[in-house]
Formats: sequence, structure tokens, C-alpha cells
Amino acid sequence: MLKGKNDRDISLIDDLNSSKKRKSFRFDILFFLAVLAAASFGLLIIYSATRNLLAAEADGPMYYLKRQSIFLGAGVLLFTGLQFVNHRKIKVFWWIAAAVGVLSLSAVLLFGYEVHGSRSWIDLGLFSIQPSEFAKVFMIITLAALLSKRKSEKVNNISFKKVLLSTLAALAFILLVLMEPDFGTAIIFLLIFLGMLFISGANFFYILAIIAAAAGGFFAGLKMGIIKQYQLDRLLIFLRPDYSSEGAGYNLYQSRMAIGSGGFTGKGLFMGTQTNLSYVPEHHTDFIFSVIGEELGFLGCLLAVVLLGFIIWKCFRIAASSNNSFGMLLASGVGFMITVQVVINIGMTIGIMPIIGIPLPFISSGGSSLISMLFGIALVSNVNIYRETRKDHEIAYEDFSDLL
Repeated sequence: MLKGKNDRDISLIDDLNSSKKRKSFRFDILFFLAVLAAASFGLLIIYSATRNLLAAEADGPMYYLKRQSIFLGAGVLLFTGLQFVNHRKIKVFWWIAAAVGVLSLSAVLLFGYEVHGSRSWIDLGLFSIQPSEFAKVFMIITLAALLSKRKSEKVNNISFKKVLLSTLAALAFILLVLMEPDFGTAIIFLLIFLGMLFISGANFFYILAIIAAAAGGFFAGLKMGIIKQYQLDRLLIFLRPDYSSEGAGYNLYQSRMAIGSGGFTGKGLFMGTQTNLSYVPEHHTDFIFSVIGEELGFLGCLLAVVLLGFIIWKCFRIAASSNNSFGMLLASGVGFMITVQVVINIGMTIGIMPIIGIPLPFISSGGSSLISMLFGIALVSNVNIYRETRKDHEIAYEDFSDLL
């Protein structure tokens, strides 16, 4: 009798140990493959958009393809390395992320060079970086730490103090970006902050107050001449159905022409005329969705949207399954970062969003954008891997995974 009881106890312990082993590694391979698929799709479209223009250049038609492939490799290495660091350790050193983000944005004001009217790039010799892209992820880490539950808290109390501290932190990032000036990226920072504040459970009146303050700051900047008329034209051109094919409306006009000419199946890869002949400006960066629309048509656009939509869904799904507030906010912040950029980028190419110079995540050409996105995805994957190792003092949020 006693022996049978011991046998059952031993069997129960073995089952628990076996269960722990099964849960010890939760790497979501489908999530990672979707990210690689989106980035690989981007490589193909970048090559298609640039090969004819570079055919006679010394660097050759594969210049942008090779460069983006190197950035992708660097991003994958960063992703791999971050899988071995529990995100809870990152929370302890959140102030380092905040300091690096603020200092890098300050450095670009001192040592950066100007592109398209914004001093947003730093030349490192072999390559240039855009610190504001990485600062998005650093801000997400900072806000996730400030808004998450402390060890002494039995429940996650989003107090006025937490809202104030997170607002000051976000304001530091946003003001530095505005000083470049890069209004488009500053809008992205603001939307990420509002999204994280909402998902944290903060009082909705706090969120409304921040939106009102941001709107007041915009109109004050316009009145004081800080925001120039040409910048306002770019922001509001989508509201004018009578936009011209010249001036501020040129980019939108050419982009819509390119997408509309693609039809259902497109003109064929490498066969785009509007984009390959440079009628669409920045066609391998901000307006790369126009290339997809012209060459691959509605089906190509649908493929891009499905891939990016799946990645976004996985970010919020992993956030929902996280059993600690920091992990939930971290994954949600990255989800908001990708979502707002996808919506605004695609929206501005078809005329339903302001033209604010935002790259399409994982697909547009640009090392800073690609590596920073993979940085964010690495944090989300990390939240998924380590979500079962909850400490005794950590109390999970209410489970809302069934809503996703």
C-alpha cells in the first residue's frame, strides 16, 4: 500500500518534471519564419525597384540588395543573441535603455547630417545610422518598465505618478526627435506611447489629456512658425481631394498612379514603369508599397498585408499570454510600433494617411529600420520564451488571451 503511494508520488513528480521540460523552451518558429519571409520579400522588391537605376553605376545593380542582406544578417544575429537574455533582466537595467536612447538622439543633433530637411543621420564611416529608429525600441523598454508593476505592488496600480513619469520619459524622446526636425517619426513615438498607456490600464482621462496637450502643442508650433507651411502641406495633402500632381501632391499622385496601374496581378516583377523610371520618389524606401502594387498588383499587396498582419497579431497574442506586466507591455509596445508604421505607410501611398516619410516595416530599404524592427521582434520572442518563469512576487494580469 505504502509502496503504491510512493510509486504514485514518484510518477507525479516525473510528470511535473516532464511538463517543465516541455515548457522550458517556447520559441515560436512560425513567428520567426513570418518575419524572415517579410524581410526576404522586401529584399526581392528592393532589388526590383533599384536594379535598373543602378545598372550603369559602379556599384552594380545589386548594391541595395547586398546592403540590405547584410543588415538582415546583422539583425538576425542580434535577434539570436537576445533570445538567451531573460527580459526581466532588461527591466532591471531599463535606465540604460533610456540613457542610450536619449544620448543617441542628442548626438545626432550635434554630429548628424541632414537628409530631406532633417538632421537625423550619423555617419559612422562604413555606414550611417538613424538613431531615432533604435530609440523607438529604447523608449518601449523605458515605458514598459515605468508602467509595469513593482515588486512591492500586489496589483498593478497605474497611478498618476506612473503616468507622469512615463509622460516625461516619452516627452524627452519626442522633443529630441522634433528638434531634428522629424515630425513623422515624432508622431510614431507619440502613438506608441498612447498605445502603451492604454494597454497598461491607465485612466482614460489621462490619455485624453495627453492627446489634447499634443494637439495644443501642434497648433502652437504652427502659430509660432516652428512648423513650416510645406510641412503642413505634406501632412494634410490627403485631406484635399483636389490635390495637384505638382508640389506637395506629386508623391501621392505618382504613388496612386503606380498602384492603380498594377491591377489584380500586376505588370510583373521587374516590369514596373512608374517605379523603375523614378516617377515615384523614394520608391525603394517610403513608397515601396507602390512598387508592390504596380509590379505584383492586388495579390502582391495582399501578401504583404497578410504577412505584416500576422506578425502584428503574434506580437499582441504573445503580450496577451505573458504572465508579467513588463513582458505584456514590452510585447504590446513593439506591436504598436509595427502597427502604426504599417497603417501610416500603406495609408500614405494610397492617399488616406498623411505623407510623413515612414518606412514599411521589414520591407523598405534601410538598415536602421530593419535592425531596429528585428530588435523589437527579438524582445517579443523573448517574452514568449520566458513567460513561464514567473517569480513569486509577480502577479499576472487578468487573462485576456481568449479575446485574441
